[in-house]
Order: sequence, then C-alpha cells, then structure tokens
Amino acid sequence: MQIRFSVKQLTKKRPFINAQPLEIAGEYGTYYDLKEVLTAIVTQQVGVFNQKIDDSINQKNLFTFFEETELTAEAETGKVRFGAIYNDKKADLDKAIETVLLAFYDGLIVIFIDERQLEKLDDKIRFNENTIVTLVRLTFLSGSFW
Repeated sequence: MQIRFSVKQLTKKRPFINAQPLEIAGEYGTYYDLKEVLTAIVTQQVGVFNQKIDDSINQKNLFTFFEETELTAEAETGKVRFGAIYNDKKADLDKAIETVLLAFYDGLIVIFIDERQLEKLDDKIRFNENTIVTLVRLTFLSGSFW
C-alpha cells in the first residue's frame, strides 16, 4: 500500500518534504501503530540518503546539470540545491529510528494523520488512499529574559 507524508517546520512557508510517497507493507484499512509508521518513514528516508551518498561516491562530476522537471521540483521548495554532498558518512538506520522516536517523546515533532494529532506511539492509524501523514518539526526559543 502507498501512503504520502510531509515534513513541515513552523518557521518555513513551504514544506521540507511535500507529499512524498511511501510504500508500507499491508493493505488499506489495516491498523498500524504510530511507531510502525515512523519507523517505515525513517527507513525509507535513510535509504534515500544512503543511496545519494553511494551515487556521489561512484560519480564525481565537475558540473551538475538539471533537467526541466528537476529544476521545477527544486524551485517549488523555494531553494535550488545542486545536490553536492560534502560528508560521505552514511546514516545509521537504528540510530535514526531511535532519534525520531526520542524527538516525538520529547515533543520536538508533532504528528498529524490527515487533521488528527497523534499523541502516543501506540496510537492506532487506519490508512486509506488519501491519507497524508504530516510531521511538524517544532523549534523552541531559548535564552534568558534578564
């Protein structure tokens, strides 16, 4: 089954990730825990990140060229990035999953399924074809008022 997810930040107008498709084992109408969904999203994103590193190591180009569709997709985010990867260290999947679960537990991210906020990792989610999972990264201000 395929779901879509978005990642947003409160301080930005445009989503960091907008309606990215994600394949999850199972069928529509099945119930999932939020923890399972977050694990699937992180697994997919770590795979994409590590693949980009493999591609950059195998193919060193002096110039980066965009096709029209790639340039349009970059422009929609509000920032055209040329895909340069300066750190060739791959992401650790277990550490990434641990980090996102801790961030949820600490209240650094908020999860919405369509328009319903989920508050616990064992909350049940039932997907249909139009379901969108939205992760909102919160930014807290810190400092002294004196």
